[in-house]
Parts: sequence; C-alpha cells; structure tokens
Amino acid sequence: MIQNDKTAFDELPWHDSTLLSVEIDRARPGERDEVVIRVEWPDESRQLVRFRECYAATMELNFGVAAPESILEANSSTEGAELLAVREKWAPLGVDLSGLMCFEVITNSTASRMRVYALGFEVEADRAS
Repeated sequence: MIQNDKTAFDELPWHDSTLLSVEIDRARPGERDEVVIRVEWPDESRQLVRFRECYAATMELNFGVAAPESILEANSSTEGAELLAVREKWAPLGVDLSGLMCFEVITNSTASRMRVYALGFEVEADRAS
C-alpha cells in the first residue's frame, strides 16, 4: 500500500541499517517512475523501500570505501526550497504536486546523500533475499 505519511517513513529503523542497492525504474516512463532502495535493517531482515510516482531525484554518491554502506539517518519533508522548485516546475503543465514529499537518506560510510521527490512510498518484502 502506497503511503505518504511522514511519520511512517521517519520512524523506520534507519539508523545503522545497510543500504544494499539503489534502482531507478523507468521501464514505463510517466506511468511508473520509481526509485527502489534495498535495505538490510538492524535486525538483519531485508526489505525494499519503493518510492512511487517520482518527479525528481538528486544523488550525491561517494564510492571507494571498502565497508558496507550504513545509513546514518533518513527523513521526509513536505516543505523546503528544493521541493518547492519541483512543484513549480510541474505547475505550468497543470500537474498538482501539493502532496509531493522529499525523502532523504544520508549514509555513514561514504557521507552520501540521496533525495527522492515522490508522492509516496511502500515497504515490501525483498524476494531476492
């Protein structure tokens, strides 16, 4: 079930989880634009966090560190300059993005930062594990 609840995202056990992979799905452009991250939680269970109805993403990723990519923190917001800029970009096309959220993940190992601008997210089983 797609969620756009700030609390539901923010309260996931992000700290000391491990970011295993990031996938951008544009197989059906405009119909299903998604960013999917694969996470191993502190209890060693693995799940996918699927950001649905994405309108933008920024990723400042650093590589070269020989260590698992642990997550420092993750949070979501419904306001901010970057979020406003995405909404304003789509407004002339008649797209109402009043429900758009910014989902941010910050890592420990490489000090990477990922922001996904989407209408919601889902947490689902990782069938690959």
